Amino acid sequence: MKFLKTLFVSLFLLSLFSCGSDDDICIGGEASPRMKIKFKTQATGKMKTLDSLFIKIDYGQGPIPVFGSVVKTDSVLIPLRVDDTPFTKVYVGLSRDEVNSEITVNYTTKSEYVSPACGIKRLYENVNSELVVPNAVKALEQNQTQIIDESKTHLFLLF
Repeated sequence: MKFLKTLFVSLFLLSLFSCGSDDDICIGGEASPRMKIKFKTQATGKMKTLDSLFIKIDYGQGPIPVFGSVVKTDSVLIPLRVDDTPFTKVYVGLSRDEVNSEITVNYTTKSEYVSPACGIKRLYENVNSELVVPNAVKALEQNQTQIIDESKTHLFLLF
C-alpha cells in the first residue's frame, strides 16, 4: 500500500513539474525596451554622476513618478509609452519638489511578436528628443535614433 501511495505521489509531482514549457514564462528581457539615459556636463562634455535625480513621465493621464533617487546615479532606464501615441513627455529634476525640465521624445513605433507568454513588444524608430522647458537640464544630445534594446545609451542629458 505504501508503494502505491509513493508511486502516485511521484507521478503527480512529475506531471506537475513537466507541464510547462519555455514559452510559459517571459523572463529573458523580451519586453519592450526602455530608453537608456546618461548624463554629461554641458561645459566640458564629460560624463557626470548626479547626486539626486527625479523623473516623471506622462503616459496620457498626467505626470507620474517613475524614478527618484538621492544616491549617486550615472544612468537611468525609463519606459516609453506603448500605445499608438508618437511621443512621450519626460520631466526631469534634481530634487523631489522641482521636477521642472520638460523633454518630448518623438518616435515611430513598430510591433514585434515575441512569444505566446510575452506577446508583442514595441520597438521605437526615428527617435528624436526636444528640450521644451530647459531648467535643470540645459541641453540634450541624441546618441541613438532607434530603441531596440537597452544595451546602448540613447540620450545624454547635459547639466
